[in-house]
Amino acid sequence: MPSDKLKIGVLGTGGFGQVHLSCYQNNENCEIVAVASRTEKHSKMAARKFSIPYYYHGDDWRKLFSENDLDIVSICTPNYLHAPMILEAIENEINILCEKPICISKEELNEIESHLNKKKVIFFSSFQKRYIPPIIMFKDVIEKGLLGDIRYIRYRFSHLGPYKSWRPISEEKWFYDVDKAGGGVLIDLGVYCIDLIRFLFGDYKNLIFSMKESQCYKIEGEDSAFVIFKVDDNITGEIDVSWCFGPLEYITLMGNKGWMILEFVPKYQVFYHFYWKKKLAKNKLIQKMVKWTPTSRNYQQQLINHFVNCVINGTQEHPDFIDGKRAVEFVLDAYSFKESQNNIK
Repeated sequence: MPSDKLKIGVLGTGGFGQVHLSCYQNNENCEIVAVASRTEKHSKMAARKFSIPYYYHGDDWRKLFSENDLDIVSICTPNYLHAPMILEAIENEINILCEKPICISKEELNEIESHLNKKKVIFFSSFQKRYIPPIIMFKDVIEKGLLGDIRYIRYRFSHLGPYKSWRPISEEKWFYDVDKAGGGVLIDLGVYCIDLIRFLFGDYKNLIFSMKESQCYKIEGEDSAFVIFKVDDNITGEIDVSWCFGPLEYITLMGNKGWMILEFVPKYQVFYHFYWKKKLAKNKLIQKMVKWTPTSRNYQQQLINHFVNCVINGTQEHPDFIDGKRAVEFVLDAYSFKESQNNIK
């Protein structure tokens, strides 16, 4: 009897690809039918590990689309392969979940958007940090005005870089190749930062300063970056990312009633101070944030479950293509930013 489960294909079997495969395997509505990798060895390994009937490697990845009646494809390959794979999926009207960054140039963004507008395809950008419970609580703190009018937000995110923070499956160090990665640490970590800021506040307005440099690695791209921008006329934002130290990750919010720091790495903590109304320290939402402890860090599972439900119901929700697009545009604008553009007075 034919299965009524969604048929899944996954492109890329590295670290993120393995996570996607595990998440689909854990979803009762999904059946993984095909996988592709750049090497035959890795595609076979993934096929055996997850009991996948069809596997492809190298330039044969297009056969994953032509030889299988897929409902969903996850794209977890190196950055430079995202755009051609997205376009192939759109042409075949297959719903897409793409790892960040969804592509590496504005030309690719425009081409993808043009093709998406002609097809009925559900597209999710893989921003799993949106599903972290304290981030959702943080958004409530902002919307309820507990910190007053927000004036400043800073997102600092760093680790020791690719191939040191995790053990790679592939021997190719494409993260250090600007043509393949699209940049350095800013396109790697900065897209997460700007997406969460957009999730919390809505779209950003414009950049006012950008600094990129290579401090720790002898690479063409940057291993450290610092960007200042306007979220809106009243809120200034800063993103500070690095491959030189860590792990470290926290978000700082400053308002005219108080400030709050949400720290994720090295461990979850909340710090806050209210300037006048100290009774807000007993606020139930704030106490919930303070007392929250992670029981699981698999927020990718929550994103994939959400994506699968959207495919089943035929609804496009967030994080969508535009979310992925705006994150890439932010990074590309920071890369092209000239010192003469600096608007700091």
